[in-house]
Amino acid sequence: MTSMRWFVLTLPLALSLVACKKEASAEKEKSRSEESDDDAPKKKKAKKGDDGDKSDKPAGSGSPSVKSNDGPKPETPKVEASSTPDKAVTAPAMQSYKLDGIKKIDDACSSPWVIVANAPESVGADYEWKWSKQALIANQQFHVVSGTPAAPGEVAFEVHQADSAMSDAWVLVAHCSDGATCNYLAAMYKAVVKSSHPQPVCGSLPSNLGAAKKHIDFLAGGPEANLPHEGDTISLCARLSACNVAVKPDLADDVGLQCQKAPGSFKTTCATRYPCAQVMECLGN
Repeated sequence: MTSMRWFVLTLPLALSLVACKKEASAEKEKSRSEESDDDAPKKKKAKKGDDGDKSDKPAGSGSPSVKSNDGPKPETPKVEASSTPDKAVTAPAMQSYKLDGIKKIDDACSSPWVIVANAPESVGADYEWKWSKQALIANQQFHVVSGTPAAPGEVAFEVHQADSAMSDAWVLVAHCSDGATCNYLAAMYKAVVKSSHPQPVCGSLPSNLGAAKKHIDFLAGGPEANLPHEGDTISLCARLSACNVAVKPDLADDVGLQCQKAPGSFKTTCATRYPCAQVMECLGN
């Protein structure tokens, strides 16, 4: 009899716990479905023709596809990280970012590129690419150069304007001296901007991107001269994300997206500090 009473009393409680778990799971899936597909996360997706809170948009899913005019794809050997996050990362091969999801090119490719991100035609050729800048400041294993990259780790950036198939979008492209550097660059960017789809390319760039319109030296004047200013929410959130990921390469949380949704919940002033170790100390990590 005592056993029967215990069963009757606990059955409602068990059913209540199951219902709570289902409700929490449903709420989590709803939150995921509301995330932006842009590589620089937004609070909400902009309406067509609205140039409000613009951000770098990934080349890949969520945007018209970029057609490559390359020949047969080269064999893509597996690339392994060669160090742990607690060691000083001074070269791309030392980073610990996963290459999962990156369509790698041959490490020995002599004409490698990365189609990093794109943005609407309405933002203009002088668009700042804030997320890309902050990702590079936090990852100085990549050396940004203004000319043609000549050594492993060197990268140069240029902006192209795509054709009407991509709605005349602006496309940020990185040029490397070797395929391995471009593979690592794509992996780094994907780790920092989780919704992005950087695309390494070996050989000629797709013809629908057209000729380069301008070159960008993201670190002109030095990294400290390019830190975000208070009030620039996009750049502040981008740096918080980049520094968190640089310190914890396997971080699953999308700090950038969370920050842009609720900047008041983050110590964004920490993002103005340099280097990332100071940012993390300020955040209490």
